[in-house]
Amino acid sequence: MKNGTFGKENDIPIQKIDEKNISNGTYVDLEDDNDENVNINKSEKEQKLKNQKNKIKKKSYSINSDDDSDNSSNNDNENDNDNDEIKNDKKGNNKDNESQNSLKEKEKILINSIQNKENATKQKIQLAEEINFNSIPDKLIATDEYGFVIEKNSETKPETKTKEELLQINARMEKWNYMIENYEEFSTSKFSKLKSRTRKGIPDSLRSYVWQLFAEKDKYYKKDIFNQLESVKLEEEIETVIIKDLDRTYPNCQLFRDKYGNGQRKLYKVLSNYSKYNTATGYVQGMGFIVAVFLTYMDEESSFFMLHSLMKKYKLEGFYLPSFPELKKTFYILLNLEKKYIPKIYELFKKEGMIPSMYASEWIICLFSRNLSFDVLVRIFDVFLLEGYKVIYRFALAFLKLKEDEFLKAKDGLVSIMKTCNECLEHVDVENLFKVAFGFSLSRKQIEKFGNEYDKVKSDQKNEFVKQL
Repeated sequence: MKNGTFGKENDIPIQKIDEKNISNGTYVDLEDDNDENVNINKSEKEQKLKNQKNKIKKKSYSINSDDDSDNSSNNDNENDNDNDEIKNDKKGNNKDNESQNSLKEKEKILINSIQNKENATKQKIQLAEEINFNSIPDKLIATDEYGFVIEKNSETKPETKTKEELLQINARMEKWNYMIENYEEFSTSKFSKLKSRTRKGIPDSLRSYVWQLFAEKDKYYKKDIFNQLESVKLEEEIETVIIKDLDRTYPNCQLFRDKYGNGQRKLYKVLSNYSKYNTATGYVQGMGFIVAVFLTYMDEESSFFMLHSLMKKYKLEGFYLPSFPELKKTFYILLNLEKKYIPKIYELFKKEGMIPSMYASEWIICLFSRNLSFDVLVRIFDVFLLEGYKVIYRFALAFLKLKEDEFLKAKDGLVSIMKTCNECLEHVDVENLFKVAFGFSLSRKQIEKFGNEYDKVKSDQKNEFVKQL
């Protein structure tokens, strides 16, 4: 602080003075002499006044007096040889002046002390404003249960659970704890029960553990490899792209919103280490959103091996390899499924030249994680990690089906269709979405059949579906 340290001013305790007796030359210390006889003799009074005068001189304070008491005091000192009567008269006057001056000095000291404290406080407030103190407590920002900022103009409010809802959540927790304890049984002979409960949603507090269980993360885990990758040099070109994408990944989420904050550093660590670990894929835009989903529930090392599990167990690697070899096959399968389950939309898209790469690339590569509401997204991740990539086709069809009326009413052709496609992932009712998605009689055999068919006809430009790729 410019004016010294707050709280350490040279305050002097103020003695209480009986102001009624100042004019009579009588000084009484009411703090220290409460038990002393007020009628003290003359010599004691003179000695006390003399001591008081010496204290005042030692403090060397400058006093402004309306009656020029300093001059009268000096005149007293210069006339030491005057007669006793004059001396006694001046002593009486000096007693009055000294007592008044002493009171004024102490009042001045008290005022200066208060002013110094006020200045110190002002300086502290100014310093706080300079470091932008008011913007520091992010915890005051309203967020939903997943840490996403609720906009001021949004009607969304943090949910408060009723007693009945809390009891229902507790009951579900007990069921899930039992299934986890007996996971081997539920993943085989009782799989239908596990699947049914997963489609209703995994309790959020158990998602981290259950997701890793479903993904068989431990099967792909290698001890210490994650930390060892820190010492491996990352290609400058890849590093530049990763850093550029950090700000684009969930900027409205508290975990990732701060530039180079804790969440962005974690995200960078996982993405950079994985690009060094899996040199075949390296880093591809879209990975960041998937990893960010995992980081909201688990640490960096677990997120790293969850990503690796997606590549190997769920065969996502083909979507990230150079030239994206699996992407066109996925489009081929999706077109066949559209023709079978949403034929009106399929014919409209075909007529207007709307091809899958124009609307489905991001859905597939990012697993819907870029634009979908997070509460809906984690429900999709629940079933995807249990049932595999088949559910991605289910939800792609469902998103289109839910917008069927708008597609068919499109007046501006491709422009209107593209706009509606971009809105497919907005304001989705999760229960209705799941009802539609799992209402399709879609089988794994169908997907395999169309996939094998693609491998045979992928070079045939006369094929109805190959032409739309």
